[in-house]
Amino acid sequence: MSLKTPKTRHEFESHINIVVERSSEIIPKTFSIRLLKSMLNAKNLPNKRDNFLTIDEQVRLLANSHATFDRMRQFPNLYKPMEDE
Repeated sequence: MSLKTPKTRHEFESHINIVVERSSEIIPKTFSIRLLKSMLNAKNLPNKRDNFLTIDEQVRLLANSHATFDRMRQFPNLYKPMEDE
């Protein structure tokens, strides 16, 4: 299984929005000063779009992870566990 990486700006922004919506759940569970600073550093442009220059790799990875896990919950038949050899 691999992370669902966004192919368009719209997908990327929806992944980031998942993290923003769940930030009150995420931060206490995975408390990290660096993650907190990264999330606070992410800014919006005047037209309310996400500014890609302020979103670092840690926030990107977190957003893609949450998007993938959401997809796994919605479509469990698509993601079957790997069987031991």
